[in-house]
Amino acid sequence: MSSTVLRSPSARFYAAALLVIATCATLVHTSLFARNPDVAAWGVTFDLTITLPLLYWFFVVRTGHARPLTIAPVFLVGSAIAALVVPRGEQQFLHQLGTFVGSAVEVVVIVALVRRVAALRRNDFATDDPYARISTAAHAIAGGRIGDAIASEMSMFYYALFCWRKQPRETPAQTLTFHQRSGWGTIVACILMMIAFEGLGMHFLLARWSTKAAWGWTALDLWAVIWFIGDYHALRLRRSTLDEHALTLRYGLRWSVAIPLEEIASVEEIRGERDWKRRGVLKVAMLEEPRWLVTLKTPRVANGLAGIRKTIDGLALLPDDDAAINALRNALSSDPRSAARP
Repeated sequence: MSSTVLRSPSARFYAAALLVIATCATLVHTSLFARNPDVAAWGVTFDLTITLPLLYWFFVVRTGHARPLTIAPVFLVGSAIAALVVPRGEQQFLHQLGTFVGSAVEVVVIVALVRRVAALRRNDFATDDPYARISTAAHAIAGGRIGDAIASEMSMFYYALFCWRKQPRETPAQTLTFHQRSGWGTIVACILMMIAFEGLGMHFLLARWSTKAAWGWTALDLWAVIWFIGDYHALRLRRSTLDEHALTLRYGLRWSVAIPLEEIASVEEIRGERDWKRRGVLKVAMLEEPRWLVTLKTPRVANGLAGIRKTIDGLALLPDDDAAINALRNALSSDPRSAARP
């Protein structure tokens, strides 16, 4: 039975990793470690941060069961274990390694992602949506949940830093937006001003006790600024569309789903919360209550940030303009097959 289980590359890696971790944890509590703490700490740290990723590459990546960049999370897990196992006074090598390798991994990921996105653009990729290109490239590099996380973060940075002067692409299809009615641009500007004043005050306050904590707080504030700016530009540029084939919902980077018109059962005006406040309905409204309920014949999966997925059977919408919704209602009423309920 055990030999059958160990035929799996992942199982072999887990077995080898557990052996390394157990050996390192035991060594830290021996007299050998106490007599030579500097050398022993270096060896334990090396095994947990370097040997574990090498084992992962040998058993899993080399055999084609994972992409090379998935080694990065193994390094992070090994570093976290090393931080728990190695005494704090002997973690100098761990800190140096974390700074160097962490920076190197980020640079490699960004360079690889930019090259793949550029290649997709040169090869006339099927969509003109930058987020779709970034997501495709990220999944080609890392795959799975890691690819989802990379795509979300890189897309947010892209929209925050490079889309200030970009305008929405012209399209023959009907378009829908969801941020103008609520004055979301003004609200974001106010939020950014609050973050700036609050961040400055908290930085000087925390600096009295810890410089690292002060700069850590400032880094979080900067990340929040990038998130709000990127989210606003994504809402402005990634517009939902309605054509003769499908309703393609793009709620910034928050949610996206494509629904063929024949899968839409009805579009009705919402009269109260009971109409839409239920499991399976995706709310697409910034601040106010949604106005339109789009009911689906069969559930579909909506894709959110960082790989979040939600199975939905309806959309509760508050668009800035009802023109596309009225066009959709007219299309359904003129096609009995589309309008028919299941």
